[in-house]
Amino acid sequence: MRERLIGILVVLVVGVVVLYALPRAYFTANLVRDHELELLDRTTDFLESRVDSRLRSGTAIDRPTLLSALDGTDGARYSPPDGDPIVAGELVVDPDRSLIETRSTNDGGTLTVTRSRAAVTAQVESALLPLIFLGLGLATGACVIGYVVAGRTSRPFGQLAEAAEELGRGNFALDVPRRGVPEALEIGRALRISASRLDDLVRREREFAVNASHQLRTPITALRLELEDLTYWPETTPEVADQVRRSIGEIDRLTASIDDLLDLARRQRHGDQVEVDLTEFVADTVERWQRQVAAGQRQILLAESGPVPAVISTGPVGQVLDVLIENARLHGSGTITVSTRAVADKVEVRVGDEGPRTVGSEIFRRGISSRLTDGVGTGIGLAVASELAEAAGGLLSLDEGSATTTFVVLLPSRRSSGS
Repeated sequence: MRERLIGILVVLVVGVVVLYALPRAYFTANLVRDHELELLDRTTDFLESRVDSRLRSGTAIDRPTLLSALDGTDGARYSPPDGDPIVAGELVVDPDRSLIETRSTNDGGTLTVTRSRAAVTAQVESALLPLIFLGLGLATGACVIGYVVAGRTSRPFGQLAEAAEELGRGNFALDVPRRGVPEALEIGRALRISASRLDDLVRREREFAVNASHQLRTPITALRLELEDLTYWPETTPEVADQVRRSIGEIDRLTASIDDLLDLARRQRHGDQVEVDLTEFVADTVERWQRQVAAGQRQILLAESGPVPAVISTGPVGQVLDVLIENARLHGSGTITVSTRAVADKVEVRVGDEGPRTVGSEIFRRGISSRLTDGVGTGIGLAVASELAEAAGGLLSLDEGSATTTFVVLLPSRRSSGS
């Protein structure tokens, strides 16, 4: 912006200088030429009077008589009716090179006076030189003034850009300019209002997440205790006790999920990174989903691969895998395949099914799922999974190069420096 303002101001000043200087230079040049012609005419009048005076007194016309009225590059010639002409100064009788004035004397002779056009041009240039320096000075002054004015004018907008970046990073205590350009002040006022509203909105959402997690913990804890008591009843058969214990495990996972989602709402990075064999970790998840997938007459398989060492946040990563497998179970078709592998300094988990891919990366926006699946689901599962993957230091994406629906979770293979 600063460069554009400087350019505009300089162009305007140069334009004004040119519009002023060109006519001024034209008139000045004509004025100098007219002045030189007038001087030539006066010189000729003076020499004519001197020649006539000498002729009346009977005095001979000589070269010093002619030189007495000449300057620099002027020239004069007196041609009597009979006899040789008398020449003085730098006489150049060429209309292209000199201004020429010719008069007749009383004795019938001719007096010719010339002035060099080069000398006239030099006088014109000398007269125009101050005008040129004035134009250059004005242009230079315009650059300096433009730089200062543009800097002061654009500074508030630079501060507004920085404030907008801070707002994007979640800092709602904006430092916006309160003096300067009226337009910048208006934008700053709008940013302050927006920041205040966003701050209130985010605060309410975080409070809701905290309150919801607090309200859920009590009944979940009570349910867990009742299920534990149920496993100790004499009337409970071993098969039912095993099923209840599995349910207790799911409740523990639900509690951990609530904590992870609460941390996500608070924008806290998950710090429970542990060293695991990613293949074994994924195998446990696949085994846990076997019964639910089999209930829909489908299969879930773990592709054969060797150990894949990784350092991950098991809670968020486990939730991401659950969302992807649940998505494949509800909206996909055929066998669900889960695979792991190491990719450079990352590790990768792929979850795919045999159904055709009908969506793109927009699937990770909230509300997209429900519109694409005839209202099945809430439309936020994959969006939350993407956010959880980012919170765990990874990235969730859709393999758009695959003809079938395949999701890819890319995770760091080493411990993050900030953990």
